[in-house]
Amino acid sequence: MSDIQSIVIVGGGTTGWLAACYLQRTLDAVSQRALPITLIEPSQVTSIGADMATVPTLRNTMQALGLPESTLFTAADATLTNGIRFKGWHRGDAAQGDSYDHPFDMPMPFSGFAATAHWLNLMQRGLTSQPMAEACTVQTALFDGHQSPKLMDSPDYQAPVSYGYQLDAVKLAMLLQQTAQQRGVRHVRGQVVRVHRGARGIESVELADGSHHAASFFIDCSGSQSLLLQQGLGVPWVSYADDLPCDRVVTVPLAYAEPHEALRSYTTASAQAAGWTWEMDLQSRRGTGHVYASRFCSDDEAAHTLQAVGAGQRPLAEPRLQRLRIGHAARAWEANCLALGTAAGCIEPLQSTSLYLVEWVLQLFVDHVAPSGNSDRCRGRVNRVFSDLHEELRDFIVAHYALSARRDTPFWRACTEEATLPPRLTELLALWDSKVPTPTDLDRRLSLFGVANWFYLLAGLHRLPSGGIGLAAHIAPEISLQAMAHVRGIRQQASQQSPTMREYLRSLTAGALPACAH
Repeated sequence: MSDIQSIVIVGGGTTGWLAACYLQRTLDAVSQRALPITLIEPSQVTSIGADMATVPTLRNTMQALGLPESTLFTAADATLTNGIRFKGWHRGDAAQGDSYDHPFDMPMPFSGFAATAHWLNLMQRGLTSQPMAEACTVQTALFDGHQSPKLMDSPDYQAPVSYGYQLDAVKLAMLLQQTAQQRGVRHVRGQVVRVHRGARGIESVELADGSHHAASFFIDCSGSQSLLLQQGLGVPWVSYADDLPCDRVVTVPLAYAEPHEALRSYTTASAQAAGWTWEMDLQSRRGTGHVYASRFCSDDEAAHTLQAVGAGQRPLAEPRLQRLRIGHAARAWEANCLALGTAAGCIEPLQSTSLYLVEWVLQLFVDHVAPSGNSDRCRGRVNRVFSDLHEELRDFIVAHYALSARRDTPFWRACTEEATLPPRLTELLALWDSKVPTPTDLDRRLSLFGVANWFYLLAGLHRLPSGGIGLAAHIAPEISLQAMAHVRGIRQQASQQSPTMREYLRSLTAGALPACAH
């Protein structure tokens, strides 16, 4: 029998309520009994403006929780995203075509080779000048048409191509809270003022009203305060501030100029003088934010930059400032406490990984805790894998800056010429100066970012090996031209069949899903 007989979660929001739903669903199923779960969060007023983009993994999580996808659209103001469009990251002149796309789907295979191999074969022969994501994938065809990755008749959580969500995180938390409480999770309002420790770790938490809440296991979702893991148990923090200098974010939600204007089905990440800004289209509003390095940019300057991004659009709230503590706890699982969200770690949200990290750690924890309870051996492995994942994600995000050709501001010079890159990233980039990326290069891969994702980045920032692809002598150009024509045909078919994002949402509202051929 597991020694985890009850759980107290400290902290709500999307992280806390997702943990409550997930643990209730998974651990109850394993134990075949109701596991007592209590979530404690301080009283707070919810507000709009907490926009969030996700990677495709959230689809599987929501489906595992037994939530209809239509509920997510209705409750969380959600739209769908095909991926990310990066503007101004190579030279800094987005208006002159400096942009590249990072879709969620993978390059298509053809005649025994990946489409990327065919594209490179033609590139080095001077037979194509198409951007890689356009030449090798289907999904980027949906970007400019503002088209949905789902067809009108696509079942819940399914589509011809992969997709993520753009949604209101506050509203998502409210949906998860309602779901968790309906399934037996106890909700307590109160501020944790003291953590009581014992031989096994945490014995109980004490609230400002004097009440005590004991459990056999605790989940720390208290944000960057990390009330349990760091303040209560003294676990140190591993900082990535030297590698990723962006340490603040300011956000402003905007009203649409027209009530029925087209909704972009991708997230935009535009490089700025001291960081980057995002734009994402939710159903009722546009979310904008500016992630920046306070060492190179004041809060007022950051707010002014964000205001320029949304010029001509009416703000729906005052700018909201948040500090980012980039890095991770030395151990996410200490004694009888697991940390999630920013209590465990924070990688700037350039690749929409915030919620993904919560999902990932929850899955990792359940995989290790379900059969054995709070085992020293399992806890040690979880912490090693947790640290390795954060290092991998750090390296992937650092590469977005380090590979840029921009030298126009002190921030970009610090991220390129003056930067000391992490050892593993330095090794990979040196390797990829000599050869194209292949799966065996990523021998410690843990995240969802594989070779195709690195290809999008390297091609977008013009950092593919100068020697080209060694397979060129073995692939006839005629075969590669046929491969590119094959991709073009499927892209055209996808564009013809896919509704716009606005049309797809309208069909959900109407409650009618007309048939559409695949």
